[in-house]
Amino acid sequence: MPYGRDVLNEEQFQMSADGRWIRPESTRRPVLPPPGARQPGAAGPGVPGPRAAESPVAAGASSGRRRRTPERVAGPPRPALRADLLPLLAVLLVQGALSYHLLGSNTAFVDEGTYIYAGYQEFENLVRGTPVATYETFFSGSPLIYPVVVALADMFGGLTAARLLSMAFMLSATVAVHLATRRLHGSLAAFCAAACFAALGPTQFLGGLATYDSMALALLAWAGYLAVRLTTGGGYPSMVLAALLLALAGCTKYAALLWVPVVLGITVLAGPGGAPRLWFRWKRGLQTMLVFVVALAVAALIAGESYVNGFNHTTLKRAPGHDAYGYVAGEAAKWVGALLVLALIGVLVQLVAARRRGENAWSEACLAAVLLVGGVLAPANQIRIHTWLSLQKHVDFGAWFACIVVGALLARVVVGLRSRVHVTAGVVVAALVIGPLGYAGAAQGRTMYGEWSNTKSFVAALEPYIRKGSDKYLVENYNVPAYYLRESSNWQQWHDLVAVYRKDPDTGKQQVGVPAIQAGIEAHEWQVVVLDFTQTGATDKAIQPTLKKAGYRVVTVVKSGEHGQYTIYVAPGYDKK
Repeated sequence: MPYGRDVLNEEQFQMSADGRWIRPESTRRPVLPPPGARQPGAAGPGVPGPRAAESPVAAGASSGRRRRTPERVAGPPRPALRADLLPLLAVLLVQGALSYHLLGSNTAFVDEGTYIYAGYQEFENLVRGTPVATYETFFSGSPLIYPVVVALADMFGGLTAARLLSMAFMLSATVAVHLATRRLHGSLAAFCAAACFAALGPTQFLGGLATYDSMALALLAWAGYLAVRLTTGGGYPSMVLAALLLALAGCTKYAALLWVPVVLGITVLAGPGGAPRLWFRWKRGLQTMLVFVVALAVAALIAGESYVNGFNHTTLKRAPGHDAYGYVAGEAAKWVGALLVLALIGVLVQLVAARRRGENAWSEACLAAVLLVGGVLAPANQIRIHTWLSLQKHVDFGAWFACIVVGALLARVVVGLRSRVHVTAGVVVAALVIGPLGYAGAAQGRTMYGEWSNTKSFVAALEPYIRKGSDKYLVENYNVPAYYLRESSNWQQWHDLVAVYRKDPDTGKQQVGVPAIQAGIEAHEWQVVVLDFTQTGATDKAIQPTLKKAGYRVVTVVKSGEHGQYTIYVAPGYDKK
């Protein structure tokens, strides 16, 4: 039999009694043997093989006849479509459809406007050297990574293209969880894990939202997959790529660094090889950590002090919020609570199996526990700092890891019911888990996407008063109108009502907050003022009498959707362009 065909037979996966797929011992065997290597079943050099007397060449030599018989050289095996990837394609189509229907259902979210608008500025700074705001001091991720990438997408296709980029990132994260689970627990578990991840509301939401969460999650997911690949025959290339992607995910969104210990735990505990205490497991984890630390240190040195200060301000030393523990925990439970309960059951099942199967199964049980910890990291961290802000996005990072455990649990259920009842029973049970998750997730995705005001009518009403030049505009949450009206203005013209600083021209004293805004209004420094009484409601109420006293007039009040009401003021003598 040709050597290439021999490899194909060895690489076919067989299912064991407990529902796992048996993989070949090595995935590094070459498809074709190196020159001079003996074929399988052939004898070594100088030693006749067991079937040498029956070969045509040997027969011809013994009879004195010289017959040229062409050697049969095995070509590389033809790539075959793996049947287990077809269910993954169905999952991706459903996930893409659920995210795609969100794309045009609302105008830009404030975070979307912020990152895309910043990306345009950073791109112009990189290409032409134009001045740019110091986004690195208050962004919770590098403004040179995702904002620039999404701005390029927006240049080609507007907000829709920017959101489609996020969809591509989230679809790739689903592929990564499928491939990682497939290597650990087999095809059936991989399908269940991918389906659970795609069914979650936060997954669908991030797939339709142009923020750096989707890119950071995708990078973290592929780092997790490469960590699994490292433990199942991937070698040093997988280790280096996993560490580099982990560092890139952390630079893209600083909060992604929370899951670095989980990925490193995968490099230690995943794969065959015995008990979790063995040195070779910890050695590859330490090697991965070393590459990651070096990559992150190099990035920090290149970035400079302003990035480090921004990281400390937005992530490491973030000021705590005022939300109660119970409220934050309740919000997290609403989005991923059911998934985490299933993951906990999966960990308990793994522990029971480890007690029954002995020492070699403890690594698998410990890995399941680490993945479950990854699932609860985001809620635990935000409970610690008393804030639910961005929780609906952060919980999806941990859900990626928890889905691996849930996929393994559902695969065990299907295989167990197949052997005792019928395969239909197992499929029904899995569907009764994944189906409700998907139904609730779709509703949650729509709800999340409708939580901010549609600003189409507001931007249309504001546009006639915006002109490029030296005029200044004081607008609450200005990033969305600044993004839509970027062709008609410069970034230096826009100012928010948060942390306003002003130097008094008469006394030279520094004014901050409401006094600074009131003094600027009295001096007619702001040509347009827009209030919506949301983020800075107390400030809005405090400056309203000042606006009236200084002669500002209300040109229109725009109601946008169910939540937004924008009051547009203009300075005396200022009119439409």
